[in-house]
Amino acid sequence: MKVLDNHIKNKTFSNIYLLFGDEEYLKNSYEKQLTNAIVDDNLKMMNFDIFESKNTNISQIIDTCNTLPFVNEYRLIILKNSGLLYEGRKDDTNKLEQYLHSLPKTTIIIFIEEKIDKKLKLFKTISNLGTVHQIGNLSENDLIDWILNLFKDNNKTITSKEAVYIIRNVGSNMEILLNEINKLISFKTNNNKIAINDIDLICTKSIESKIFDLINFMANKNIDKAIQVYQNLLTNKTSPFVILNMIYRQFKLILQTKYLYNKNYNISSIASELTTRDFIIKEALKQSKNFSIKILLQVLNECLIIDNNIKTGQVNDIMAVELLIIKYATI
Repeated sequence: MKVLDNHIKNKTFSNIYLLFGDEEYLKNSYEKQLTNAIVDDNLKMMNFDIFESKNTNISQIIDTCNTLPFVNEYRLIILKNSGLLYEGRKDDTNKLEQYLHSLPKTTIIIFIEEKIDKKLKLFKTISNLGTVHQIGNLSENDLIDWILNLFKDNNKTITSKEAVYIIRNVGSNMEILLNEINKLISFKTNNNKIAINDIDLICTKSIESKIFDLINFMANKNIDKAIQVYQNLLTNKTSPFVILNMIYRQFKLILQTKYLYNKNYNISSIASELTTRDFIIKEALKQSKNFSIKILLQVLNECLIIDNNIKTGQVNDIMAVELLIIKYATI
């Protein structure tokens, strides 16, 4: 994304951009930055158009692209989640692809998509004529730096330890993180230092974090705490079926981590192999020390059996998952 940052900073733009990927916060951020850099705020009404419907008329888009800018160097067109690069609107996609070869130099068009098909001719044309940026999740270190800078910008003090703790409890979705960080900033009016207790008190834990706590208690043979977490999940309307599947996913991660660690992979290599953040692998490795490979395979197999029994109505879902938790908190 350094190329994109340089374009914004130096105001040296491509005529075509494609931003795609899973991280909505970053896509929205770059959309705003590009818009503000390309079009004067006072002239947006005359030089800026955004099309968000998947049914937008391509002829209308082309007519808009052909309109000269008014008292501004560029006219900016944004096509957001159009489906033109993924869902196979063949005629529209082909028509737009052909047009891009004659796009006026005074027009900048930005495609913002979640999914794309790189085999499409439109994608290849955009790649050849413009600039393509895949905007995925930040690396763990970049995400921590982002959190530290947000608190710093708001005159609050936090260390990397607390930043990791926030990610561990909230998750890595940047929009959700921003919401929880703003809650912390608003809460800490008298004291500028953010502590672990503040995070526990103010931040809403993700379901993934609660499942992690549940398995932590199972690993440490704390049945009462494990059942308490389970009951809290049920109280918050999380279905036993969802809980079971998340237990399965976490135990699968523990097994994979343990297996790769035994093969002399380090933490970073395991994280890369499993496309998971380092701190999650560290925690999974700690949990793995309480379970043998045999037991981990056994619990995964039992999860699949319970899953089938729930779907076929052979067992009560709430009781079946609770018995699973009790069994592997005592085994």
